[in-house]
Amino acid sequence: MRTMRNRIYILGVVAFMLGGCYEDKGNYDYKKVNDLESITFLPEPTERTETSCNYRYRQPSLDTLRVTYTPVVTQSDVTGEDNLEFQWITSKTVNKKTVLDTLRSKELTLKFAPKKKTSYAPLFKVIDHSTGVEYYTKFNMNTVVPFVNSWFVLHGAQGDRKLGVVEGINAETDELSVVYDAYQDIWGIRRFQDATKLLYLSSDGSDYANLIVEHMFAIQPDSCAYMHPFDLVVNKRFELMMPNVSPRPRLAYASGDGYSAGFLVDANGHLYWTKGMGWMFTVKTDDNTKNYQVKNVFLSRSGYATIWDREHRQFMYYNMNGNRMIWSNSEIHPEDESSVVLTLFDKGIFAEDEWKNQEIVYMGQGNSDISEEGTIIIGVDGQQNYTVYQLGFNGQGTSFIEVSKTPAVNMNLDATSQFATSIAFKDQIFYTRNSAVYLYNVASGEEIYLYDAGGPITKLQFRIAAWYDTEYGTIDANRRLAVVVNNPDGTGELHELFLTSGGDVDKTFIHTGFGEIQDIVFTNPGIVRR
Repeated sequence: MRTMRNRIYILGVVAFMLGGCYEDKGNYDYKKVNDLESITFLPEPTERTETSCNYRYRQPSLDTLRVTYTPVVTQSDVTGEDNLEFQWITSKTVNKKTVLDTLRSKELTLKFAPKKKTSYAPLFKVIDHSTGVEYYTKFNMNTVVPFVNSWFVLHGAQGDRKLGVVEGINAETDELSVVYDAYQDIWGIRRFQDATKLLYLSSDGSDYANLIVEHMFAIQPDSCAYMHPFDLVVNKRFELMMPNVSPRPRLAYASGDGYSAGFLVDANGHLYWTKGMGWMFTVKTDDNTKNYQVKNVFLSRSGYATIWDREHRQFMYYNMNGNRMIWSNSEIHPEDESSVVLTLFDKGIFAEDEWKNQEIVYMGQGNSDISEEGTIIIGVDGQQNYTVYQLGFNGQGTSFIEVSKTPAVNMNLDATSQFATSIAFKDQIFYTRNSAVYLYNVASGEEIYLYDAGGPITKLQFRIAAWYDTEYGTIDANRRLAVVVNNPDGTGELHELFLTSGGDVDKTFIHTGFGEIQDIVFTNPGIVRR
């Protein structure tokens, strides 16, 4: 009973207090309290959360980047900022200890040094002395290595070529950025006005200390620049790269495995191999191949190159695995110690007259069970009959080269058709007709319409065709297909198709503002960059 009486007593007191509050309502004077309704910052952050501002800048190459950060405060009941105190709290390491420093200023100016990764993480603090309330915002400012996981776009008329870049295309949250002349943007001068082709290798360098292992070749008929793509520093001059051959070759195009090795092809159809640090060497031959003239060449990730000599109607191969990596960075061209020679295909791989009346319309990345590390070839005869050949270099029979052959009964091409294949799409070929992109299933013979680019298509290319993602920031690179459109008015467009695992178009991006596009390469990194 005592417990019950205590409960009744307590409830009575609570009811009395609530009643008193109700009766006194309106008997007090309420004073408005100033509130900081909004705090924004200039320049606008790359990313803003409820508690932080994040800024991301391209790492400068020439001059120090200076940025001043300024808060913009809106108050509910106070005009002006006499009641506000601004602070920026920064930290630095002194004698292995973290030391805090407070700057009592509204603005904060930071410097980002060229060719150096820079990070800041200051804390912004504003005190409203009219209320005693403090507000905080965390900041993160970082420079990132430019042009990683980007498309380099060689565009413009002969004599006025530019090396453009499309950045921020890897993750859905990235902000797209197009630089139409990257070399001038970084160095302040024009270069590569006569370039015709590009070659990119992600791991042919040896400077791991400075994170320089990737290189790009900008090829002109009478020269070639070998440079690191993420700062566009030219590392080697053409005269040093080439072997001592006379007359000096006129370069036509290049083909590589995207990793560490490749070929440059001159105007006479002769090959020069490279495998490390930009050095080039003449491909050796035997009696059967000494008069070769290359029409098509593809270097597979197996290390074997498939080569078509149209003049002599013969296939050849070259085993790049037999050439050692060349890590020398001296001012003297290394000696070629290789014994690898250009070799004819074994007899019996093709019928004796199989290629007498056929032409090659495409040679590229194999994508069947036997050719994932090999080559795919599409041939056409005089009656417009197409045949798909898949070549592998792990044969167990009379030849180490094995071939599967499939008639492409429903393949419908025209004179301007472009092609692309990827290991992500087994036994499937992407090609164009007029302004449209189609997917052809080799097994079923079915042609599927995918996309209309709205103009003449002059190139198809996957970001990475021969390799799976390296986990260095690439995302589904072998399922992202670039479509180059060159319009009659001299303008170029880069369309990129994000494909599903089934080959359907999930989304598209269109990058405009280019001149006529000559070539493109994708710069997937060879090492991790943080």
